[in-house]
Amino acid sequence: MPVHEAEAIVLRQYSLSEADKIIVLVTREFGKVRATAQGVKKPRSRLAAALEPLNHLQLQFYSREGAELARIRQAETLHSYLGRNPTLERICAFTYFAELVQEFVEEGNPNPLIFRLLLSVLKAGEGAALCEALVRYFEVWILRLNGSLPNYDYCSNCGRYVKDEGFFAWPEAGQGLCQTCAGGKGVQIRPECSRLLGAIFQDSPERFVAAANADPGVRGLERLTQKLLMLQLEKQIKSYKSLRNVLAGGVE
Repeated sequence: MPVHEAEAIVLRQYSLSEADKIIVLVTREFGKVRATAQGVKKPRSRLAAALEPLNHLQLQFYSREGAELARIRQAETLHSYLGRNPTLERICAFTYFAELVQEFVEEGNPNPLIFRLLLSVLKAGEGAALCEALVRYFEVWILRLNGSLPNYDYCSNCGRYVKDEGFFAWPEAGQGLCQTCAGGKGVQIRPECSRLLGAIFQDSPERFVAAANADPGVRGLERLTQKLLMLQLEKQIKSYKSLRNVLAGGVE
């Protein structure tokens, strides 16, 4: 079997046998990869620490054409984004990001832009207190990179520029309408939310979070992003409920 080398991020892991695990990774070069890590549960395994979720790796793996699972040969940790003392907020947010990437990136189909997006938000979330602004940033960008985010700068019906005055989103139709054309129907995106939507595409995650952390418009984008994600994936991401609870200051 040929040996492949890739830059990877561990999305999740689960048990396969008494000694082995299945590891799900996103790679820059090969898209999503599902692979076995043999003997990783053994106390002296050299792979165990490297394959923890949300680790950034340099990976070597075997892959045979037609095989359901690849096999990990070697993994070197480049960075551990959860670190030794992760906060509950960071665990919940990073788990949510990983679950979204697992849904949007296909096996054997490289998506370097989503890979780079994940790295950038992990870095931003590691360097500051986790907040809702970073979650919205990631959701909006992954929708855009997947081609699932309509152009909301102009009314889909009359062509009026609505970015500065807000709009009504019709997610099922992929449209954004001005107040006149919408007739008050749809998901209302107020001016402050619309302006934040535009700022996401102009700023790095660190700059956006610094500017928008306390902005009330961030919460207003949640209905839109969650509706668009639900339509695209035809389900709700399981980890979002826990994240929503933590960000709201609740206890699971």
